[in-house]
Amino acid sequence: MPSVCANPAISGPGASRMRLGYSASALWALLRRWSGFVLVFAAVLGEYAPKALGWPALPLFWAVAQPAPLLLLGVLGHALIATALSWALREALLPRAWLEAERALPLPTGESWKADATVVALAQGPLVLLYLVSWLNWGLVRPAWMQGLWLGSALALTASLATGLLLGVLLLRWRRRPGRRVWGAETRYAGRAPRVWAALLLLPMARGPARSLGLWLLACGSALLLCMRQAWAAPEQLRWWLAAYAFAGMLGSARAFALARRDLAALRLASVQLPLAQSAWPHAERLLALSPCLLVWPLLVAMLLLGPWTLAPLAGPGLLLAALLMPVFNLYLPEDSSAEARAARWLLFLTVWIVLGTECLAL
Repeated sequence: MPSVCANPAISGPGASRMRLGYSASALWALLRRWSGFVLVFAAVLGEYAPKALGWPALPLFWAVAQPAPLLLLGVLGHALIATALSWALREALLPRAWLEAERALPLPTGESWKADATVVALAQGPLVLLYLVSWLNWGLVRPAWMQGLWLGSALALTASLATGLLLGVLLLRWRRRPGRRVWGAETRYAGRAPRVWAALLLLPMARGPARSLGLWLLACGSALLLCMRQAWAAPEQLRWWLAAYAFAGMLGSARAFALARRDLAALRLASVQLPLAQSAWPHAERLLALSPCLLVWPLLVAMLLLGPWTLAPLAGPGLLLAALLMPVFNLYLPEDSSAEARAARWLLFLTVWIVLGTECLAL
């Protein structure tokens, strides 16, 4: 029985042609999908569309007129646009499924490099064409301030294109480095981890076992907003409403953390089967408990900065930071302390908050 690897259709140049054909079809589908947006953008620009053609090459003319360090930075920054494009299209240029199959093929190293360079050049082709059209557009306009920069800009454009191609190829080589796992559940879910966490933490509050947690978070956020509203409406009682804000933030986050651990315990056990770091669960639960304080804190800062009072230059930043850090410290300090110690800790936090408010707020 002939060896699979001996088949020239799937080894050596044949495999490279298969990969090139796949990448070309994937890139062509993307181009057709986005071409309509390009036409709409050109229609919106209207008469300014021809002028916009000069923008892609303009940074190179600027860089050529600068000293050598800025010239190198300008060329590198210009090349990084093409490199970023290659990395954004990495699934079309080097699919994960291909990486696993590639290990079973007798591909020479040189053939692999050649294939990477070919698909990267294919992906960067439209951008290269845009750069050339932009550079030729300046050649037709020929403004006076660009005289003497044409040869340098041509060399800079060549260096930019070569650097972008090289960096794109190196990124693909890095993508297939030996220590990188590209198969299994962890890889399949790596890009979807934020969505998985959102589903595990948010959906149970909407239609699952954590509805009480969701209602408590809404109540906590509403209490914080009410304290701010009353502080704005009654400036003479500002310090006491801010103290109520601090108390509501600490009480709300502490109770929310307890509810999160209770209501999400079953999901936490079931998530062992998912490719998620179990050590991240305590941090996720704390972040969920702190979400009302984190979301309302920018509004509190805006209210304290814009209200009919003044903030002392030294104590003012301390008050703003305390509003954010006190609930955080309250959740991350040791939990095995006695009830008296926890009560003393809360009293200390509130005392610091009131002292800061007294020192930094002046009507």
